[in-house]
Amino acid sequence: MRVVVTDRPFPEPNPYEGLLDEIDDLYGDAIDPTEDEIVYAECTTEEATIEACRDADVIITFIAPISDRVLEATDDVKLIIRQGAGYDNIDVQAATVRGIPVSNAPDYGSADVASHGIALALAASHDVVNGDRGLREQSGWGSNRVIHPIQGGTYGIVGLGRIGRRAVPMARGLGMDVIAFDPLLDDDIFEQLDVKKVSFEEMLERSDCIVLHAPLNKETHHLFSNDEFVQMKETAILVNVARGPLVDEDALVDAVESGEIRAAGLDVYEEEPPTDSPVLGSENIVCSPHHAGGSPDAKQNKIRIVREELERVLKGKPLHNIVNQEVYQYRE
Repeated sequence: MRVVVTDRPFPEPNPYEGLLDEIDDLYGDAIDPTEDEIVYAECTTEEATIEACRDADVIITFIAPISDRVLEATDDVKLIIRQGAGYDNIDVQAATVRGIPVSNAPDYGSADVASHGIALALAASHDVVNGDRGLREQSGWGSNRVIHPIQGGTYGIVGLGRIGRRAVPMARGLGMDVIAFDPLLDDDIFEQLDVKKVSFEEMLERSDCIVLHAPLNKETHHLFSNDEFVQMKETAILVNVARGPLVDEDALVDAVESGEIRAAGLDVYEEEPPTDSPVLGSENIVCSPHHAGGSPDAKQNKIRIVREELERVLKGKPLHNIVNQEVYQYRE
């Protein structure tokens, strides 16, 4: 079996070092050293990914594009594993019709991402970045700076999945009323969490802070643009710790600069890294470098989840984290 790692979020230490030897020691005949190997590439383009994955049995990917063209060029891929929770760099539909399961690393750092959303909301509402910069430049001190705390207000969550659910008690710790929009969830989930289920329009109108924990797909691309910012409170803050293209960055900058909303906090961007993004020039948008899930514990959890799934496929055991369960109807 040929395992191709297209790119690694954690190059050192190598998370797959010695894995085949470990499995061979435990399961003897599970590994054939003449045929089984793990190879590493640094794919940044579709063409590079095609070349690297032609003979792959298993593809482990981080941000390399696993597109329809890439899969068309492969011979017999048995599994694609995304080294993370989101999998929008993978054409899941193209994989599904070819009978290829797609696996991810769910819940590896949900609490970290949820808390980072809170951190960005607080940093934006308390004007932390500009205050820090002003103090260092000796251009501002004390009462001439104004903060707009969000505690006691309404915390709106878009996407009440694993991460969104972790954010609920954190926001309540600030004395906030939590509401959520997630059209894919049954009402009983909201009831279990004691969170009010609202329409998207009510979310926009009521929230003092809206935090995005939703997946990226055709329906959620530019979920927040000009019309949505007009409907939000002028005092509201928008935070995105999910996927960059959920937010129209040009519209966001216009909204913040014109006073349609107060401020924003971003950990993700339409293009990454965001070298030319207009958000970098706005003093009322707090930015962090897509590191919400970057704690040491989250890193180790991600490595463990991916390694365990890889072990299962190498041993011929049932997989645990398949995101396209419908794939099995194409395999019958």
